[in-house]
Amino acid sequence: MLYVSGFDPQGPGHYHSLYVEQAAVQASVNGVRIDVGARQRSGSNAAWDVHWHSPDGAMAVETRYEFLRWDDIVRQHWPRGQGRLLALTLAATARMLANGSLWRILQTSWPAFVALAAPAAVILAVTVGLLGIGGLAGWVWRASHPALAVGGAATLVTLLWALARRAQAKVQMAWLMRSASVILEQARGHLPALEQRLDDFASRLIELARLPEVDEVLVVGHSSGAMLAVSVMARALAREPRLLEQNACVALLTLGHCIPVLSYQPEAMRFRGELARLRQEQRLTWLDFTAPPDGCCFALMDPTEVCLDGLQGSGSLPPGGPKRLSPRFAQSFSSARYRSIRRDKYRCHFQYLMATEVPAAYDYFSVTAGPIRLADRFANLSSVTGFRDFQCFGGPKR
Repeated sequence: MLYVSGFDPQGPGHYHSLYVEQAAVQASVNGVRIDVGARQRSGSNAAWDVHWHSPDGAMAVETRYEFLRWDDIVRQHWPRGQGRLLALTLAATARMLANGSLWRILQTSWPAFVALAAPAAVILAVTVGLLGIGGLAGWVWRASHPALAVGGAATLVTLLWALARRAQAKVQMAWLMRSASVILEQARGHLPALEQRLDDFASRLIELARLPEVDEVLVVGHSSGAMLAVSVMARALAREPRLLEQNACVALLTLGHCIPVLSYQPEAMRFRGELARLRQEQRLTWLDFTAPPDGCCFALMDPTEVCLDGLQGSGSLPPGGPKRLSPRFAQSFSSARYRSIRRDKYRCHFQYLMATEVPAAYDYFSVTAGPIRLADRFANLSSVTGFRDFQCFGGPKR
């Protein structure tokens, strides 16, 4: 298995610890045994072995979980300091406004639009608020109430900053805008190190698919890592057209994707080409899980629909794209626990990688370490189509 994380400076150590912890919880829930080995080096990546055992011990599965590293690139593009972060946020938002991608994101999914637009909106609101407080304090001072002016202004500023910090903590605005800024650079081809890394990942996929002892090679991408997983699969198919005919079954799993943030950028022609290639590959098993409560994803939308731009008429639209499914988090937890997860947007966005409270159709550890191939595990579920609850203004125009 090959795993691509989202835009996260935390490397394999963090994700290995998370897997160990959550696998133990899920094993207890499901009544199985999951043993997770120590983290090891695997070339320039990291890996660990996972051993899944059925309750009666009659069945065992061995999985090599390989963490494809790009966290070093993330750290190189993780600006610190409030001034730099504010400038980055305003610049990224202005660019998405100017090129029309933010408008199209609003048409596609208003929760994703809010997540991307909120940071700049908060900055502007705080700026306006500070100017207003300054003006009000000056007026009170001139009215011969200096003590009231100073005390009142300090109280209002404190309240304003507290509200801004609460908004940042709730939706992790700083993380979102760092990620969005790098996605804009990726669209313009300004990240050669990342492009080389994706080529290396594609080579690794081809290498694993050729091994006779491998039953399935599963490529998993979470969050913005879903974009990278798409590129890895498309580049591997371009270099090895018979990839899906190898002994090992090759499959793609994307979780909580935010693919339109990249695919809607006018300059992202190469990436749209990669999406188109996967859309046309009918033999590829591609499952995409997104949850409507996750405000950082584009819930239950086909990430390859952008490839249909310019096509007219429903009869002319070719089939394709991933099977779209919901992980149904509401059915995986008690009502109280689910409400807590839903309120914490950051936690909700990572639930795809975490254990459930009760046995569920989707759990990350059965998918990544269990005995059933991805296509077979969800073969009885139909793809979600026609989900338009989050679209605005009639949805994006084709």
